[in-house]
Amino acid sequence: MSEPLQIKFLSNRRLTFTWLVPMWLILLVAGLVVAPQNLGTKSWQRQEIWGVDRPLVRHTLARAISANRYPQKITIRRDSKNYPATIQYTLDPQLQNTVAQVFNHFDPDYGVFVALDPDNGEILALVNHRRDGNNSENLALKASYPAASVFKIITAAAAIDIGKANANTVIPFNGKTTSLYRKNVLEHKDNQWTRRLPLSSAFAKSVNTVFARLGVRFVGGKTLLAYAEAFGFRQGLGADFTLEASAIDLDPTDDWSIAETAAGYTRTTTLSPVHGAVIAAAAVNGGRRVQPTLVRTIVGEDGLILYEAKTTTGKKIVKADTARELQSLMQQTVINGSARTSFKNFARGTMEAVNVGGKTGSLTGETPAGRYDWFVGYAEKNGRKLAFAAMCINRKVWYVKSATVARKAVEHFFRETG
Repeated sequence: MSEPLQIKFLSNRRLTFTWLVPMWLILLVAGLVVAPQNLGTKSWQRQEIWGVDRPLVRHTLARAISANRYPQKITIRRDSKNYPATIQYTLDPQLQNTVAQVFNHFDPDYGVFVALDPDNGEILALVNHRRDGNNSENLALKASYPAASVFKIITAAAAIDIGKANANTVIPFNGKTTSLYRKNVLEHKDNQWTRRLPLSSAFAKSVNTVFARLGVRFVGGKTLLAYAEAFGFRQGLGADFTLEASAIDLDPTDDWSIAETAAGYTRTTTLSPVHGAVIAAAAVNGGRRVQPTLVRTIVGEDGLILYEAKTTTGKKIVKADTARELQSLMQQTVINGSARTSFKNFARGTMEAVNVGGKTGSLTGETPAGRYDWFVGYAEKNGRKLAFAAMCINRKVWYVKSATVARKAVEHFFRETG
């Protein structure tokens, strides 16, 4: 036991009082005074002090971001008090401008590009384009667009994750690769015209009948719906800006509903471009669903940090092995599949070491009316990663493929970073 410490207190009348205080008590009291500086995180302390959290940021910026505006000066209102502040966004201005120039060059009726860091969800690009020049609506946040064959990522992930399929699994099919008929799906019979492709080729070429049969025979309606929700359909993604939820209209007891959904051959499964990038991120971050984050910090006019985004690794939705298998499938889309033309001669020079993969999707839609063209994918080089979703809507004339827009973005990003 430590020796008592003798402390003298001097009163106003100059009378001296002597207390004997054990050393352990002195240290304990000192610890209580000092310890709070070391407890908790800075973000926790800021939130407790200022009350500025992710929902408040979302509410404050909702109108501006939805109108495709990114104000630097804002006023946060809390408890009837106004806090003038400055925002630092996560956006990469050079990437943002590069993609905007690509859209301006090809000038599709509608164009959207979203890119994010797949490890933490930070939004690096959020680009909108309209041929009529009216960019007062942030198209990237809407979920009225048919997901089309992008949903095949979910079907493949579910089948692989539950151990029912892999890249080499062969599912025989009849009919055209682009068609989908009940008889070919629900009453399949091998004949002289039956084709047999490994899942990697069926994914790359986006064979509807194969994925319809995969959904009905191997995955099942309940499991497919569960994986769709795990990937974020019908869910809030936890973004710090207002984002419409992607929809899925699947009856798990109806085989034809399962078939259409699994193949992406339906307009009732919809997707926002931001969500598309989140889905792609899971293939290159080990199988996690990240939260889209647009605001890095908010600083008060007195220089104090009122809010700092807390980056997270996201929610685990598939096994790491499943994510690697998805990467393999998505690579085939670029090498031998539906995006090979857009990525012709890509792997040269500074792009030679860039690993890139994705999934195309194409379907007519009504909101807005036109032919929807998707390319959702990822790119990686020496540990540096990018996940993205490109979507173009063309009414009468086909101006540009979404995969071409994505290629331009990837080339800029990895040329700039070396």
